[in-house]
Amino acid sequence: MRAHAILGAVIALSVLALPSIEVRAETGYAAVWRPGSGAQWWRSGMTADEFKAQDKTYFDQGLRIQSMSLKGGRFTVVWRPGSGAQWWRSGMTVDQLKAQDKTYFDQGLRLAALEIDGGKFAAVWRPGTGAQWWRSGMTADEFKAQDKTYFDQGLRIAVLEIEGGRFAAVWRPGTGTQWWRSGMTGADLESQDQIYFGQGLRLTALAVDGDRYAAVWRPGSGTQWFSHRRCSVDFKTEDTAYFGRGLRLQFIERQDHASGAYRYPWKSGDSHKVSQGNNNASGSHNGSQAYAFDFGLPSDTQVRAARAGTVEWLQESQTTSYDPTKATTPSNTPFPNGSLQNWGNAVRLRHAGGFTSWYFHLKTNGVSVKVGDTVKRGQAIATSDNTGRTSGPHLHFQVQADSTDWGQSVPISFGDCTVPTGGQTVTAD
Repeated sequence: MRAHAILGAVIALSVLALPSIEVRAETGYAAVWRPGSGAQWWRSGMTADEFKAQDKTYFDQGLRIQSMSLKGGRFTVVWRPGSGAQWWRSGMTVDQLKAQDKTYFDQGLRLAALEIDGGKFAAVWRPGTGAQWWRSGMTADEFKAQDKTYFDQGLRIAVLEIEGGRFAAVWRPGTGTQWWRSGMTGADLESQDQIYFGQGLRLTALAVDGDRYAAVWRPGSGTQWFSHRRCSVDFKTEDTAYFGRGLRLQFIERQDHASGAYRYPWKSGDSHKVSQGNNNASGSHNGSQAYAFDFGLPSDTQVRAARAGTVEWLQESQTTSYDPTKATTPSNTPFPNGSLQNWGNAVRLRHAGGFTSWYFHLKTNGVSVKVGDTVKRGQAIATSDNTGRTSGPHLHFQVQADSTDWGQSVPISFGDCTVPTGGQTVTAD
């Protein structure tokens, strides 16, 4: 079992039907998942006292700190199974960190995590042997020079942190290739990781400074997924899906800004009403469709990709529809249960991490992409209409986790972390 409770502030959306949606800023998550097994627990938005109490509980249950992030005095932490000693301290000056590290080093402990928040240090020590060196307050050039020196001495970067453009790092004994980059945008990081992944390298350290990233790659194998600027809704959905596939959180970082993993699936700047939102007890959005959305798109509205991906499946030649709110007649006949005709013309896109987005009730021969096409976020893929089981022109949209068949929808957010409800009018970013 695994749970994740957000102790910090999250977005609260009114259940009332509103004419438009209120956008509220939310801090985000950056994270890396790698193959693993066993328990995993994470908590976010903790004060130092809450962290202390939570860590004691988990320590007594045989869990140890896997990753730690500190932002604005609030802790975000991942715990995984472990044994042996563990100590952590926060609010330290560099001199206090130096003294504390010397004490623990002599006791056979080594730095396992290091965070800087407002010029103060937080650190975790775990059992270890051999050399350890750390430096802080380095410029990029100083870090580059220091890393080269230690690399030639058989040391590799074990921990990396940046605050205000200044680097802090821990080096431990290691062999083989190592590459690091800093000052990257999210797109830069994605591109660089794709290159290194193909070369047999995996992310072994990740640091966030504002909206810029620094990362370290070392030899590795197997699956790896990472996300950045994720809203809490999307992050929890990704973690749940990855956990079920045998992946565990390796690193977690909080960020200044977040954005939904998906955009509204129509032209930027245009607004449309949410005719049915999540968990609509009186409608059809419950059970497997609990996290689906119906958007009131008039016929012939251009439908756009909610996220970059690959066209995996489509149907576009259906000409019939069935309105369940009207009497059954020869021209208004129900489709068989389970028939794909209920969806009308449709498209399914596959996205990074194995997620799929589904678009239903499209216009006959109105799909503008073909299976195998790679599409960008916001790219036109079809035209809306009223085919299938529908009481009027609209777009049914939902996201599933690694599913090629109709199945369970999952929670997602749009734009600036909004989750719209029925009756609200929303605008594409």
